[in-house]
Amino acid sequence: MSKAKTTLLLIIFFLLGALVDRAFLYYEQGERNKELLKEQESSKEDYQMLIKKFERVEEELKFRMMMDSLISDSVKINDASL
Repeated sequence: MSKAKTTLLLIIFFLLGALVDRAFLYYEQGERNKELLKEQESSKEDYQMLIKKFERVEEELKFRMMMDSLISDSVKINDASL
């Protein structure tokens, strides 16, 4: 084999090796991104659940404040009628 063919083959094998290396790197990054997306989705669901709980607690607090106001008004009315 001539020196030029050997050099050409070495360059081709080097480039193929670089391409294979990049392919594995992109595959690994894609797998890591999939895992991160799953974790992010899980965190998103947790936050949405917390937001719903907070909204329920907020509604309960508003209801209790309204009930306290009504009770307070009725006590004032009873005191005024005495």
